[in-house]
Amino acid sequence: MASTGIIKALRATLTRLLYALTVLISGLTLTGCTSLSALFFYPQSVLISTPEEAELEYQDVLLKAEDKTKLHAWWIPAQGDIPDSNVMVLYVHGNAENISSHSRSIYWLPANGVSVLALDYRGFGASEGQARMPGVLQDLEAAALWMKQHYPQKELIILGQSIGAAMAINFTAQAAETYQIQALVLDAPFTGFAAAARSAMSKSIVGWLIWPFTVLIPSQWDPIKHVEKIDIPVLIMHSPKDDIVPYKQGKKLYQTWKKAHPQQQLCWLDAKGPHVMSFAFPEIRRAVLSFMDSKRCHQDDQHS
Repeated sequence: MASTGIIKALRATLTRLLYALTVLISGLTLTGCTSLSALFFYPQSVLISTPEEAELEYQDVLLKAEDKTKLHAWWIPAQGDIPDSNVMVLYVHGNAENISSHSRSIYWLPANGVSVLALDYRGFGASEGQARMPGVLQDLEAAALWMKQHYPQKELIILGQSIGAAMAINFTAQAAETYQIQALVLDAPFTGFAAAARSAMSKSIVGWLIWPFTVLIPSQWDPIKHVEKIDIPVLIMHSPKDDIVPYKQGKKLYQTWKKAHPQQQLCWLDAKGPHVMSFAFPEIRRAVLSFMDSKRCHQDDQHS
């Protein structure tokens, strides 16, 4: 009797696995770019906090992408005792939740003279639509346009974390000149979407079953394919302790970029802590602020 129950349980588990595989493979095969939505973006609509709880003044900003998708962002101006640096950052967060959780990692910037537009791209927070490539690139464009229209005298820098770094690279590759993007800061970037998926899936038995089908994931938005088009100052930071996006992916991206633009101000910084948690460390904040100010690599940065 006990063995019969075990067999039934195994059959039920196998059935669920086969169903999940069928759905995933069908999605990858039939929908192409849509698969990037299902596999990579995990939005949350509820905002759990605002910058006010961090005692920061801010403004709700409503944007509209080229395809009419309505978007929401927070404009957090430079404030406090440190003078305005004349730098503004377009902050592009990672693939889960929304700006109310991610922006806590950049609340230190306004207190250090750097204004920030924290964007919830489509499908996240109060922004409409469904996150997918390349639609989200329209969202970055809407944000950059708003920033340059309202603050044309400020220097625009894009800060992307994790999948936000991938979007920042794609957008900058096509729009650096149009929006006068002065520099990029990339925290925990990956080389490509399929590579990121394989890394995540290798951590479970179910993931290993799905792993072979990651070859069907579209590759046209892989960051490593677009670095040759970007020749502005770039700071790449990645923690050796990152267990979400492997450190070696950030290094490979950096080395490929360096080969494409050997004279570029391309800086590497060993970050600290778990995935995209480096801004909890004062020395990492200081290094990023120094780069934003000078747009140059410094002695503490690693160049190889």
